[in-house]
Amino acid sequence: MILKGRSLASLLCVLLALGCASPQIPEADDSPRIENGAWDTRWTAESGWILPASGAWGSSARVRMEALKAFEAGAYADALAALRFLDDSTAAAKMLDLRFYLGECCYQLGRYEDALEYYRKVYQEDFPSPELIDKARRRVFEIALAYLKERKTRSMLKVFQVSSPDYGIDILLDPVDGLVTENPYLSFADDAYLEVANYYYDQGKYAESVLLYDSIVKMSESEWKELAEYKSALAEYLQVRGAVYDENKLLQSRRRFKNYLQSYPRGEYWEEARGKLREINELEGEKNLKIAKFYLNESELRACDIYLRVVLDNFPNSLAAREAREIRSRIEKTTSQ
Repeated sequence: MILKGRSLASLLCVLLALGCASPQIPEADDSPRIENGAWDTRWTAESGWILPASGAWGSSARVRMEALKAFEAGAYADALAALRFLDDSTAAAKMLDLRFYLGECCYQLGRYEDALEYYRKVYQEDFPSPELIDKARRRVFEIALAYLKERKTRSMLKVFQVSSPDYGIDILLDPVDGLVTENPYLSFADDAYLEVANYYYDQGKYAESVLLYDSIVKMSESEWKELAEYKSALAEYLQVRGAVYDENKLLQSRRRFKNYLQSYPRGEYWEEARGKLREINELEGEKNLKIAKFYLNESELRACDIYLRVVLDNFPNSLAAREAREIRSRIEKTTSQ
């Protein structure tokens, strides 16, 4: 997550160790084209801005009209310069969509951190039309994915750029101002949870991924419910180091795989789930067989027989059961002589 509590010196050391990777998304030229000499403010595709005098933009209404022309033409650097003038003007309070367009310009220019600030203000402060609020939130989701999937790097101290999947996770799920944290009923909230859960899963952070997969399972309308229920069981199982060390995890993963098969008897991952249950049976059978062998070596035949029966009764088709039958047969021959 976001670095906190580090001194400037230690942070610089960390950044130097990580290196200064360049972003994979190219930054567009964000220098506006501005000339002087017009009677009134105007923008043209060929020349950019032509202003009445140096530093004088003119009336806010005229600047807005011309700025939107530049925006629609894809001249985002030109549009951004004019929109920033408007944002600092007294007319800004009446332009509820202004920060959305500022965010769009920064987004198109690859300036994602600036874009984030503008988009957040759209749905936290300005409240323009529902359409623009939804578009701003979706842009924030896209930006988070760019960081999460390392298609974009984060600027630090305006000097270093570091790959930052955790920053993408913070954008979505930060406890204070995460997009999904603030808006848990977004139509794409399940997509956000899935992206982060899959990231944690791929990084081997299985416990973290289970929590997010479970969040998706609880969503009644999510298209990812089946996948999430299977992956949560698999992530639980992958935390098992052995039947002796992680007996509770083994029981939890068994329960999860059984729940998946009950919910989706012929689901997409039906065969995989049954295969994992067989693996769990083998692990549990082997664990009880080892205990039985321990008591056999100690000549505690009654205790040995109890654990052999556990193997035979609960895991009859396991490899451990085959060996348990052989041991019982030898014991019976020995005691009958």
